[in-house]
Amino acid sequence: MTETRTRRRRPEATQQRLLEVAGEIVGEAGVAALTLEAVAKRAGVSKGGLLHHFPSKQALLAAMVGAMAERFARAADTAAAADADPRGRGARAYVRTAVSEPEAEIRRWAALSAAFMSDPSLLDGWRGRLKEFRDADRAECADPVDALVARLAADGLWFADVCGLYDIDAETRRQVADRLVALTRS
Repeated sequence: MTETRTRRRRPEATQQRLLEVAGEIVGEAGVAALTLEAVAKRAGVSKGGLLHHFPSKQALLAAMVGAMAERFARAADTAAAADADPRGRGARAYVRTAVSEPEAEIRRWAALSAAFMSDPSLLDGWRGRLKEFRDADRAECADPVDALVARLAADGLWFADVCGLYDIDAETRRQVADRLVALTRS
């Protein structure tokens, strides 16, 4: 009697692996190097297997942006939950998360920025999350405009990192973050 071995399918794990590999490729060589074939090969799946999860490069890019935005939002939510002062904590957490993004994540965002310019819809999910953050600021903050200024400045600092615009040393970065955090306490 022959024994048939059944491979257990784990679609969520496969999908996560595909997103990780796509992020690695984008971080290493940019969006131009992101092909379905390259992702499938590096992830060890067939191109058909990849297409089962992501029917196009555009779908893969959208999922990558969504996953990166979700990681950022989870980190900010975790930081907010750990903040004992409820007034402005969401904005403070956002600032702290934005100024402490890991280098690998910054490289991925930088590489993906060209894709955003050609297809702004890739940011639709992130726009929705930003709306949730702003709604929380309106509920938490005595002055939601100060919270918005802090978020916008943190985004500017993050964008400067993504584009390599300024050479900001660690001490200056800390001082900028401290000033932005101070805005959330008004």
